[in-house]
Amino acid sequence: MFSELAVGYLFLGGAGAGGCAVAALLSLLIGRDDLTPALQAQFRSGEGRLFRAFLSPLLVASLGALLVGVACLLADLGQPARLLLLAFSGKITHLTVGAWALVLCAADAALLLLVWRGAARITAALFRAANGLLLALALVVALYTGLLLSSMTAVPLWSGAALPALFLVSALSCGLALAAGLASVTEAARTFATTLHRLQAADMAAIALEAALVAAWLAWVPAADATATAQAASQSVAQLVSGPLAPAFWGGFVAVGMALPFCVEAVATAAWSARPVAPGAITLRHETWRRASLAAASLSVLAGGFLLRYLVVTAALQPISVVAPLL
Repeated sequence: MFSELAVGYLFLGGAGAGGCAVAALLSLLIGRDDLTPALQAQFRSGEGRLFRAFLSPLLVASLGALLVGVACLLADLGQPARLLLLAFSGKITHLTVGAWALVLCAADAALLLLVWRGAARITAALFRAANGLLLALALVVALYTGLLLSSMTAVPLWSGAALPALFLVSALSCGLALAAGLASVTEAARTFATTLHRLQAADMAAIALEAALVAAWLAWVPAADATATAQAASQSVAQLVSGPLAPAFWGGFVAVGMALPFCVEAVATAAWSARPVAPGAITLRHETWRRASLAAASLSVLAGGFLLRYLVVTAALQPISVVAPLL
């Protein structure tokens, strides 16, 4: 029903929003004693430089994903003016709220990126306020795509409350993966090792919740209606679990996108708990394995995030009673 560009927008918008949410939350967790001197030095020395090396690339990647996602949306619409007309129509819909949240989220992320790069100076209070706003806006952007799809009642597969929650959790998981993956190729992997360990633990929880939401969504959809619409819902679910989309669903999304990163992160967590604690005892082999586990889990989660949205869109079938008048 949607084009490939729309699928790209759903994925990039979700991953970008998730990354912004993670960056904002981590920024809010910086202690006052560290934040004030870091802002005064414009993140160019001391602890501030370390924070910038960790969080600035995440914000760059997240903002880039949001902007490319918007470009996909505009290209899919064909006429960018239609989006402007929709935004200023005065009607409050999932699309208008999401569009404004997306614009404001990107603007806030760009402002904070200038602060991280030392191109703008703000107070600690404004820094925290901007990150608090970014966190709220990012959560709205991550959630609204699922709300938009679920509001399309002509598509049974998209109905129900589980899909918006699934998209939100998936976006946050992608954001966590983006943070860990970028850190795996920088010195942040060593400097913020404890933080990254906690991010992996959080992603394991997100993956487990995502799996539960997928099961609830697929179980609820066929039983949602007792009308002819239920037939289309059952056909959509059958396409995913036993039909032509089953290899991509089970082998791609479930195995590669959820099971693989969960197992990698579980092993990494166990290895972290058993790590040597004496100074200098962590060898190059330990460090290489930890970086590889961060990168592998991150790539798998991001692939799963894309496959989820691709499969949700591709498996959508309108009921015959709705499609017939259009033929």
